[in-house]
Amino acid sequence: MDASSQLEALRNSTGFTSLSLYTKAFDLFRVMGVSSKELVHSNILAAFMNEDEAHGLGASFRDAFVASLAQLPCNGQPIPMHVLTGTKGAKAKVARELAHIDVLLDFPSLRLVIAIENKIWAADQHNQIARYQKALCDLYPHYESRVLVYLTPTGRESPTQDLASGVPVYFQSYSEIAALLHSYQSNATPSAAFFIGQFITHVEKTMSGNTELNDLCWKVFQENEEAYTHLVNHYEYCKSRKMTELFRLLGKRLASDILFTEFASDIETRLSIKTDKQQYDLDVRLRGWPEGVWVKIYKHTWFGVFPFFSGGDLEVLIPLLPSFTQPAHAVPDWAGLYFASTRFLVKDDRCVLAKGDSVTDAHLDEVLTRVRDCISEINGALQGGFSG
Repeated sequence: MDASSQLEALRNSTGFTSLSLYTKAFDLFRVMGVSSKELVHSNILAAFMNEDEAHGLGASFRDAFVASLAQLPCNGQPIPMHVLTGTKGAKAKVARELAHIDVLLDFPSLRLVIAIENKIWAADQHNQIARYQKALCDLYPHYESRVLVYLTPTGRESPTQDLASGVPVYFQSYSEIAALLHSYQSNATPSAAFFIGQFITHVEKTMSGNTELNDLCWKVFQENEEAYTHLVNHYEYCKSRKMTELFRLLGKRLASDILFTEFASDIETRLSIKTDKQQYDLDVRLRGWPEGVWVKIYKHTWFGVFPFFSGGDLEVLIPLLPSFTQPAHAVPDWAGLYFASTRFLVKDDRCVLAKGDSVTDAHLDEVLTRVRDCISEINGALQGGFSG
């Protein structure tokens, strides 16, 4: 059987149909556009840790989470098991974003504090975990036990921890969180149990492996091994083609979409595609703008948008765009570029989707709306300082 016939047989196989239905199943978090939002996931974890929330779990999930630390990899001196199991029946304060730490479990009667740093796709900031280790010592100087849990999709280690710190760092995966929630799901109220089920499915589909998905993939592989191999070997080609066609579609929509009707005759674009680096850039501007002012749509790791100008054009632009240039704010991680905006000063503001390869039509609509907003802001800034 040739490759085309093999792929057609795979597409029509029962295993592939089952896998497609599984991956396309309703995902509340994907629909809401929060699949990779650490803020949302941290809020969910904090709520389930709080025994006073109306989820019906009481302190059962929280206590199981604390006890589970004994089974995790740890850098530093591990906390004794009797301390971890001693949280049962103890009152805990649950805090969010104290000293920028995502979640804090504070057991005052036990003089124990557990910090959770939640990393889904974002990288650590400079010395981030080391700073949090120090912050725990500063915030709780009289506590006997201070712990930091580094929570990621895979349970990887942090590259920014201080190995000499007296605060141990445990490494936990989202699959372990999902397993703990599954164990206590039956204790929850009906509405909370439904939500927990949605959360577990979301975690398993987007952040960790699970038995059902493994079994489905194994079935497809067994039935169509050669065709499966063709898909694996051509994955990078397909991903590149998807993004290339997507960015060309964006260029066409800039010329035809109703959002840009009033600018249609003035829009110019430039497209840069580096398939070897999986980097795609579509820069947009109006011909009446000063040279060097653009709005960028890009997919490197993130899929995002930001308006910019180059450092070499700064002096020329100072009298034309004083609100953007006095002072000028550099674009983080983009050498020589500055924001043509008074917004976007927080790095995450330019992100539409952190996992850029997973772009959907809804993300295209959002990115075009942001481009329209950027054009309006730049036009407004130019009205007093530049004409045609």
